Amino acid sequence: MSSAHETATDTSTDRATPAQPRATARPPDTAHRLDRIRWGAVWTGALTTLTTNVVLQLLFFTFGWLDLDGGGSTTAMVVSAIAGLIAYLLGGLATGASALWDRPDDGLVNGVVTWALTTVLLMTLAIGGGGALVGYAGTVFGGFGTIGAPEAVGLARDTAGWAVLALGISALAAAAGGAAGSRIWPGRTSRS
Repeated sequence: MSSAHETATDTSTDRATPAQPRATARPPDTAHRLDRIRWGAVWTGALTTLTTNVVLQLLFFTFGWLDLDGGGSTTAMVVSAIAGLIAYLLGGLATGASALWDRPDDGLVNGVVTWALTTVLLMTLAIGGGGALVGYAGTVFGGFGTIGAPEAVGLARDTAGWAVLALGISALAAAAGGAAGSRIWPGRTSRS
């Protein structure tokens, strides 16, 4: 016996007929997932982080808070760190908001992967000579390509603790941004 709620399927083309409900754009959380990492969202976050960091570094240079000569003043370090945290947070937000999955733990994972990709890109840019654009970290990483082995060991030893702290805090900012971003766009009511 046929029910009024049954749906019809055109078997010749496997397309939904008007009686069959369409699949939603976002699969429900119960759907079988093959992966949690959405590379389009990760690249969106990485590019957002890089662009935001460069714009903030240039803005702070305009205000006179940063120098292009790579001077290591305390003000320059603090301002550059704040710019980096803002950039990583916004990059994480962009990642979480553009990822397919909308659970905070999925946003967190994608935010951390965005942080890792962006960190590698920033280090590559800094070592390649673009240190002024990436802020104070550029002077640290950029220094490794211009000095000899004994000096590089000394520089690494002097900066390792601060680098680990900065990397950890920036990873937390990207993860928090990813978790928050996964819940803000589009709104919860429009997700399935």
